[in-house]
Amino acid sequence: MAGIILREPSYVRVTSKISVNHPPVAKMVSRLSGKVAIVTGSSKGIGRAVAELFAVEGASVVIVSGSSLDAAKAVSEGIELQGGAALPVKADVSKASEVKAMVDATVNKFHQIDILVNNAGITEPKKLLEITEEQWDRMIDIHLKGCFLCTRAVVPFMVAQKQGRIINVSAPSALRGSAYHADYAAAKGGIISLTKVAAKELASYGINVNCVVPVARTDMTEIELAYSGKSEKEHRARYPLGRFARPEEIAPVYLFFASKDSGYVTGQVLAVDGGLTI
Repeated sequence: MAGIILREPSYVRVTSKISVNHPPVAKMVSRLSGKVAIVTGSSKGIGRAVAELFAVEGASVVIVSGSSLDAAKAVSEGIELQGGAALPVKADVSKASEVKAMVDATVNKFHQIDILVNNAGITEPKKLLEITEEQWDRMIDIHLKGCFLCTRAVVPFMVAQKQGRIINVSAPSALRGSAYHADYAAAKGGIISLTKVAAKELASYGINVNCVVPVARTDMTEIELAYSGKSEKEHRARYPLGRFARPEEIAPVYLFFASKDSGYVTGQVLAVDGGLTI
């Protein structure tokens, strides 16, 4: 076609025999080199996949588990074995004192905070009239309050640096409603609202705030399947793409929001759910 000039990708030298489709890691620029990321709920599932991808892309990663320091250590050790930098932390994100300790440990170790992923969460399906006040409070505290506390704790450091990325995590139930998830959906809906407010307030400081609405096959999925009494085939039928994603398929969306590629994107909610919320 006349007038079109194809150029070599930036990571390939003209004289090289390297395949464009399979460039070696050494010839690519890491997208998060020099950055420090806190990823809550990262000892398993999507959070772990995100933390491991961030580490591959050059970030120093704080692995946060709300229940097990050993689980956080296992992920951290795996990252370090691959030549990355990681810090394991046990912190209940619903408690301000533990969030502060998490942030203090991060700054003491890595001296900065560039990225926060508010991923920590639980699920406990119940009919609306079976949800106790204690369960309601726990769900709101871990999801919505935890998102607020972690955001509030890291923002002063990001303001001082004049840059930052905050990635919140909601759920399809916040967009479409899901039976047996009144508490969970309410908390996740609140996170979407918090995302938009924070994006407006923090934009002038160079801080972008966005939200991912993911679905992947994790321990939480197994809880859903067990409670519903439906077969996996019946659940998959709800998704236009006809399957559950692997956590590793979801992680690149978080990388986009964490990197310079999303520099002009803030206050957005992106569903990565196989079409469930169409």
